[in-house]
Amino acid sequence: MTQLGYTAVLVLWACSTALAIQCGRIENGKIVDKVEEKTTFRCNHGYKSENGINETTCSSEGWSPVPICIVQECPHPPDIDLAEIVSGEKAEYREGDVVQYRCYPGCTLAGSERITCNGEKWTPPPKCLAPCIITRQQLETKKLLLSNGRRRTVLIQSDQTMEFLCGEHSDLKIPYFIKCVDGRMDLPTCISGTGEKCGRPPTIENGDITTLSLKEYAFGSLVEYRCQHYYIIEGDRKSYCYNGIWTKVPVCLEPCVITQEDMRSRNIDLKGESAQKRYVSHGDFVEFKCRSSFFPNSSNNYRVQCNAGQIPYPQCT
Repeated sequence: MTQLGYTAVLVLWACSTALAIQCGRIENGKIVDKVEEKTTFRCNHGYKSENGINETTCSSEGWSPVPICIVQECPHPPDIDLAEIVSGEKAEYREGDVVQYRCYPGCTLAGSERITCNGEKWTPPPKCLAPCIITRQQLETKKLLLSNGRRRTVLIQSDQTMEFLCGEHSDLKIPYFIKCVDGRMDLPTCISGTGEKCGRPPTIENGDITTLSLKEYAFGSLVEYRCQHYYIIEGDRKSYCYNGIWTKVPVCLEPCVITQEDMRSRNIDLKGESAQKRYVSHGDFVEFKCRSSFFPNSSNNYRVQCNAGQIPYPQCT
């Protein structure tokens, strides 16, 4: 600290001390500045000014207005559906207090289980996502079976997916895999197999049908696709014949091909590997390093992800 700065601190301290002696100290607060007749004060942590004013004047009759610092309280923590507070609950809450929630069994927690009193409000509370309950009666009404071919009441947690099958003499109308979303699950409908037949199923680039292709398929028939090596399948592997039309087929996402030529032009190598050519599947990560005598560029990311045949190469200089 400079001599000038040190002197300013001494002056402020002297003024504060004089004011405290003349008008009395500010309980649960402190003086932070004085400009002519105006004195600025600040309440201690966990307290706030009763009237929201942080300026006062010291006169021969004392402080005017009188600075009063009161405890800064938070409202009661919010009530959350399908949850209860398991720790930190009390009659009154102050800044810094923490409460913890717990979802009821079968519910899924979204967000932080703990919230903190921050000033006069709480940090954002979590949400408890409801599970889906599928009854035996619902399955019978919809003519549905579970993936094991049986019917029973089941509980599916939110964001979980369940596979359904249709009973005898019926075919599943897509969607085939159904996800539970916060207590809601739209069950598929099974329909009788009396619709129009389909011709040969569509072909997909860089992929094949796993079974022998026929000239004609009955309503409700299905075919399953697979991708070539290093290609990643996106979408449902199965396509159904529905009233003469095949349902949406999957896509085979292209891998990334990393060559020495590509790396040499950017002064990089694969970290820990020395292959002449490397295939990286869509969605996979790969890490590079700079070649000897070259240095990384701070704006580059050297651990990158393959995206449908495209990879963002880093550069070394």
